[in-house]
Amino acid sequence: MSFDNATLARDFLKQSGVHECLNREGVRDVAINRPGEIWFENENGWVREERPTLDLSMCNRLANALAAYNNQSLTVKSPIKTVELPDNERGLIVMAPACEPGTLSMTFRKPSNDRYTLQGYIDSGRFSETLALTGRGTELEEWQISLKRFHAQKDWLNFFMLAVERRLNIIIFGGTGSGKTTFAKSLVDLFPVHRRMLTIEAVNELKMPYHPNHVHLIYGDIITPKELVSCSLRMKPDHIFLAELTGDEAWDFMELLNTGHPGTITTAHANDTLSGYGRVCGMIKQSPVGMGLDYEYIERRVRTSFDIVLYMEHTRILEVHYEPETKLRLLNAAR
Repeated sequence: MSFDNATLARDFLKQSGVHECLNREGVRDVAINRPGEIWFENENGWVREERPTLDLSMCNRLANALAAYNNQSLTVKSPIKTVELPDNERGLIVMAPACEPGTLSMTFRKPSNDRYTLQGYIDSGRFSETLALTGRGTELEEWQISLKRFHAQKDWLNFFMLAVERRLNIIIFGGTGSGKTTFAKSLVDLFPVHRRMLTIEAVNELKMPYHPNHVHLIYGDIITPKELVSCSLRMKPDHIFLAELTGDEAWDFMELLNTGHPGTITTAHANDTLSGYGRVCGMIKQSPVGMGLDYEYIERRVRTSFDIVLYMEHTRILEVHYEPETKLRLLNAAR
């Protein structure tokens, strides 16, 4: 890292507005999703500011300057880079073809220097909503009972609204042309508009007209779904939507759902829900990580990763499965 590269990187960080946002009180994360705007997250959530001078040319200059500072280069064949900023912040840069043409995604995080005593945590009220759990068994919570009631009554509007509110994971099975993606869009529209949303697709179909803080990640010949699942974790998302499970990314995606990023919608090709489970298990078993895992373990992880399972044919929803008792039983058996 030369002095000149550091100076150039700092200059573009200032010109773009990233430096100023990172140095605001209470701001930890800053994101650029596309030219003309900048986002930052504070204690009140994500805030958007228009930046007319932050055009695509400026975005590219900033990205290339940060890559050069890290002795890297961004190219069509290598469009994703993890970088360190001159003042020790961390960043992730995603350029086309790994995102939409004419856009560029950059996410920056400021390291925390905060340090609290345990008594400080107690005095600040951070334990005020803590539940002292010693084991749940198979007893359902009130919201799960409500969801089962909506399911039994076929009150689908309230069922899916509550499912989204509780950040449940939904998978839709069906054949080609069954309407999986179209129905997924209607569910995505139920998510709170202030959330930060990422999609992972071969072609951008899962549009986000009501969620301005979004990034569409694109895979293809150069970038794989597995790579995008991995890099999405460093983009500070509230929700990650993998449009379709197709291969060895399935295991990584399930791990993502079980490590702090619940609340997703995904799809897979299958003839019914039962064969759908088998198909996802098969994808995982054929992957490098799955070859070393017992099939029964894989199946248990699949069944406990998705809370609601649907099956569609010809745009009609023929099956909706919600079995929280089964999930709790499988989770308890794994202990």
